Amino acid sequence: MKKKGLRVFAVAIILTLLFSTVSYASQTSSEYIAITNAYITRSGDDVNVYFYIVGCNFMDKIGATEIRIIEQNGTTWSRVKTFDSNDSQYTSAMIDTNSGVFSSHVTYTEGSASKNYYAIVYFYAEKDGDSDTIPQNTPTSYGS
Repeated sequence: MKKKGLRVFAVAIILTLLFSTVSYASQTSSEYIAITNAYITRSGDDVNVYFYIVGCNFMDKIGATEIRIIEQNGTTWSRVKTFDSNDSQYTSAMIDTNSGVFSSHVTYTEGSASKNYYAIVYFYAEKDGDSDTIPQNTPTSYGS
């Protein structure tokens, strides 16, 4: 058990170092969630949302329950896609079990290279029936 704990700690440190130069990492005051991070990359019309979460301990469930893709049309921002962890096609990409760290991404394939996007990631951690959810906005990704 100590080896597994050390591995989780090492992975958390590595992920923190890797992603801290890319975007904003958020430390929380949650009893269940220690660190969160989310950011957007673009590849043509594809909008990729990468995220990671570090729990305060080994969690029964850890990840993101929902990711909302927000698109700008003129002066109006509107939600164009919602990834939901309850949808079986996204569950494995959004939630892990019996872990202290989780990192993944989802891709919105119906975007436009010329439009601006950001995402809202709803981070989630659960232990022994209690849980916490923390929303975090990504920085905006500007179109070409």
